[in-house]
Amino acid sequence: MIITHFKAAHRFVEFDYAQLEIRVLALATGDTQLIADINSGMDMHTYFASEIYDKPMSDITKNERRTAKGFSFQLQYGAGAPGIAKFWNVPVEMTEKYIDSYYDRYPRIAEWQEGNLKFAKSTLRCRGDQGPDEPIPSYFVPVIWTDPDSGEPLGFFRLLGDKPPWRKRFSISPTKVKNYPIQGAASDIMMFMLRKLSVGLGDFQNTKLLNTVHDSVMLDVGDDIEEVIFCVKTILEAVPECLRSLLHVDSPVGFPVDVAQGNTLAEVKSAA
Repeated sequence: MIITHFKAAHRFVEFDYAQLEIRVLALATGDTQLIADINSGMDMHTYFASEIYDKPMSDITKNERRTAKGFSFQLQYGAGAPGIAKFWNVPVEMTEKYIDSYYDRYPRIAEWQEGNLKFAKSTLRCRGDQGPDEPIPSYFVPVIWTDPDSGEPLGFFRLLGDKPPWRKRFSISPTKVKNYPIQGAASDIMMFMLRKLSVGLGDFQNTKLLNTVHDSVMLDVGDDIEEVIFCVKTILEAVPECLRSLLHVDSPVGFPVDVAQGNTLAEVKSAA
């Protein structure tokens, strides 16, 4: 049975990290312009929409902003101009213009991605066999966390080489090289904060953690709702303190959390 509403004494409350992956990207790359844009509160999707459509930011529509937001996430996940253009059914010239503007503004992102790709290529090795004449290669991509003394990565993602049917050789996936460290670090942060949240909720006997999806947390709140919201928001937004304590990392950006509530899931989603 899927519960979609509660009795009046309870409320659904969703806590959603704002632009978690973009903030992790700033943490990973140290791009000064990206850090400045995040900390200034600038709407980056509206900014790039204005670049794409050659319009002032004040004239950008919701659909234009949504398109630019989609471009941003697909680029971050490793998609190229043709793939983005095909997905959105727009001219490839538009996506090329976006990518050029993006990397012109945030050059350290490109440097970080190229560095990861170079590292992955240097680790490509054949390990084991898929068949008598088909060795399976694997390669490594470093996590963004490093040892504070040596500067060496604290771990690696081991990935298998891709071999599409039309290729004779295995290849490294630029998408995975760009995406895995960011998604992995975002997942690490969620796990760190969920652990802290599970302890913090001990004071609220009638509040339950229902579910987590990507970078959001859903609670069933049966206690004083304002007190719970204040407590949970305080815990979840303490990411910089957590990273400093656990990994000796000084985050250049904050990790704010948006809150939405309602008697039903539909009310929560409409309020988000």
